[in-house]
Amino acid sequence: GEICGGLCETGRAMIRFAYVFLLSFLLILAELLAESAGLRLLLFAPFVFYISYATDARTGCAAALLGGMVLDFCFGHANPWSAVFLLSAVLFGRLWLARPGSDSLGLLVIPGAVLPFLTQFPATLIQAGFSHSALLDAVSDAITASVCTALILPLAVLFWDWLASLFSLNLFTDARERLK
Repeated sequence: GEICGGLCETGRAMIRFAYVFLLSFLLILAELLAESAGLRLLLFAPFVFYISYATDARTGCAAALLGGMVLDFCFGHANPWSAVFLLSAVLFGRLWLARPGSDSLGLLVIPGAVLPFLTQFPATLIQAGFSHSALLDAVSDAITASVCTALILPLAVLFWDWLASLFSLNLFTDARERLK
């Protein structure tokens, strides 16, 4: 009993690591490709929010810091501000989990709309400098990303939960039940 429980838990941790790593890689790659095509999409931050909500803050922080550093490196930024501000998505995910009714997929438009202002806007503003034109660019990018992310996040959560269910991982839709 105890040996199987330990092995099964270790196996789940390894599967969770592979799941988070693979999806992080794919989302970061997609974000980089979109940026190179001139589209400023926010794809990785919603996943950080999701993984923080569905699993735990430790997994979310690891994904945020490592993925944010990769994004900053690939974008050629001198400092890892994206990594720092992606941690706000972890905090927001954990706070959203504590909110009653947060497991409603329809309400995910709210975090989807807020995430760009927590993660993308401050990092973009710092990287570009605090000029008037940088502020206008950062605000317009954040508004565009906010609309897109608000529309995409509920569908993305359904997809990520479906993938997680294939590997018997913790689901977004079951997170509130696990708190009880």
